[in-house]
Amino acid sequence: MSILENREKLFSNPNFLDWKFQLQNRIRANDLEKFFNLSENEKIAIKNSIRLNIGSTPYYLSLSDPFDEHCPIRKTIVPNIGETIFSKEESKDPLHEERLSVVKGLTRMYDDRVLLFSNQDCSVFCRHCMRGRKVSYNDQRMETNDLENVFDYLKQHPEISDVVISGGDPLNLSDSKFEFILKNLNEIESVKICRIGTRNLVTLPMRITDEVCRIIEKYNNNNLSIFCNTHFNHEKECTELSKKAILKLIKAGVSVGNQTVILKGINDSGEKMLSLHKKLLEQRVRAYYMYDPELIPGSKDFRVPLAKGFEIIEYMRGKISGMGIPHFVNDLPGGGGKITLTPEWYLGFHRETRSHVFLSALRGTYHLSPEVEGSEYDLKYKEIPNSLWEKIRLNFKTAHVA
Repeated sequence: MSILENREKLFSNPNFLDWKFQLQNRIRANDLEKFFNLSENEKIAIKNSIRLNIGSTPYYLSLSDPFDEHCPIRKTIVPNIGETIFSKEESKDPLHEERLSVVKGLTRMYDDRVLLFSNQDCSVFCRHCMRGRKVSYNDQRMETNDLENVFDYLKQHPEISDVVISGGDPLNLSDSKFEFILKNLNEIESVKICRIGTRNLVTLPMRITDEVCRIIEKYNNNNLSIFCNTHFNHEKECTELSKKAILKLIKAGVSVGNQTVILKGINDSGEKMLSLHKKLLEQRVRAYYMYDPELIPGSKDFRVPLAKGFEIIEYMRGKISGMGIPHFVNDLPGGGGKITLTPEWYLGFHRETRSHVFLSALRGTYHLSPEVEGSEYDLKYKEIPNSLWEKIRLNFKTAHVA
């Protein structure tokens, strides 16, 4: 059969909207040629990738273009030639999550927050995944006794109040295993916040069943506040099915935020990020983080210059409400934690007039704001260069005094 015929047969299956059908019929490496007109470079990458295994749900595959190598969904499913090269600056674990692991499956980078790896499985093995060392490999499976060790650690460390459940994808667990985790977290008095990190809203939205919502609603109570962070990277991922899944979570009392990664050739422009975040707001998803790509093996074809992130935020500011503008962050190599990166809209302090000088992201004009009287912080502010102050002074008739 032709590529289009193979796709039509798969997508017209009467069980297509059943999440178990989706997982049981994931497209693997040997199947890709049935659904894509593969280039020679893609064929080489499929054979020689040093990244994680290959897999996609039929649903996510249906969003891709079988003939366009530049399709953003295709780039997420099909390896590129960069995946065959382990560059010298790359690391299997650039954030030192394993070094910071206190018990199997639990990473502690901050005093009050931990990251729980609930499982090793995802619905789609995204090519930019920062946890390729874990995802899709059975030796990373978390057994019940491993989870119990995690809960014991949390009980012994009451200073930890916030648990992020990640993986893999926690919503690839069975309903009973997923509930087992929430039930135990709910019973630990010191744990007040639970954040579910899932990409299934993007790759397997039919997984958000009535039963999953019932489980979440049951444990989203006075003891435990549950949030959800998902991972949309391109507006093509925003579908009616994903919107339906998001609304079900919201009705279960869970707010949904989005974490995106700047990926070369997928969303590395202000226009594409703006379109994505406008779509997300329409689907009731607030922007959370926009990540600078991690230095993971075989990722060189996805990475962008750091300045690209500043350009994107500068472009978006003034074109969408603050709810739709993510924090541009870098999760520091070596386990340094996240830092927020911002464009230079604060230009400095003019000590003679005791004025702070800002550049308007919306207008491109200069604006002044006085420091409060009696402040003891004057010497802590960076001083604006005289040359820039003169430029501002000469052009001040077009500026606005705050």
